[in-house]
Amino acid sequence: MPQQRTPRTLRDVSHLFLSGGESARARVPRRSEAVIWIAAVGSSVNRAHLAAGAAAACAKLGMQVSLAEVSRNLPNIGYYFGLEPADYLGPAVDRATLGSGAWGESVRFCFSTMPSSLGRCAVDAAQQDAPHAIIVAFSCPAGRARSPFFAGLGVAAAALSDQGEGAARHPDCVIVAADGPHMVQARGLSSDVRARFPGAVVFSIAHASERGLAIDADESLVLPRELGSSVARRTPPTDGSFDELVASVFQILSLRRRKAVVHAASG
Repeated sequence: MPQQRTPRTLRDVSHLFLSGGESARARVPRRSEAVIWIAAVGSSVNRAHLAAGAAAACAKLGMQVSLAEVSRNLPNIGYYFGLEPADYLGPAVDRATLGSGAWGESVRFCFSTMPSSLGRCAVDAAQQDAPHAIIVAFSCPAGRARSPFFAGLGVAAAALSDQGEGAARHPDCVIVAADGPHMVQARGLSSDVRARFPGAVVFSIAHASERGLAIDADESLVLPRELGSSVARRTPPTDGSFDELVASVFQILSLRRRKAVVHAASG
């Protein structure tokens, strides 16, 4: 991953969370919120590892984090956040099971094998005044199945939002993590995301040897080997590359939102 300076504070990361964002209708201040999807493409990309690491990196920046995962295979985020086996194995036994829990004061999470089950998430962030990152992690579905699958992810994100009906149904950013043998599938996913969510920032992360197989993305970063693999400890990974990834995401989202605010003010 290219060398970047990890910001000291949330203010250094981004002006994404300008003014707290006012409701246009009620004029009641509400906290800022960003929705990030993490799509794992390929068997060697560990979806739960990436999701847990990204959530932990957001928490280090002072954000409240609500994390949902479609976990059709193990390990899932319940494993990395230290749940007991009976809890993190629940969805593997019963596909409709919704697992949930908390990690520290900043991260609330839920997981299931079915996007429809994630709509039952009730993950309340502890500090309502802190910026809110909603992360939804999943393994890339087949092309024909993506439309209803995306709709299910939108329902899950909306269930985690505290900004009212219809909020968070579209991602602000989609991170596509892929290995070499599945780059064609990753390109198809990126094209579908562009068509369905034209306002979303698309990140591509892949191993250095696979950078030549780039997808249509706003930013392409190198995926270190350790970010795609499992770890023995049942705790979120804290590799500094997660900090760099999250900082890059919010820097780009910040720039886009600032431009949107300037455009709206001058319109």
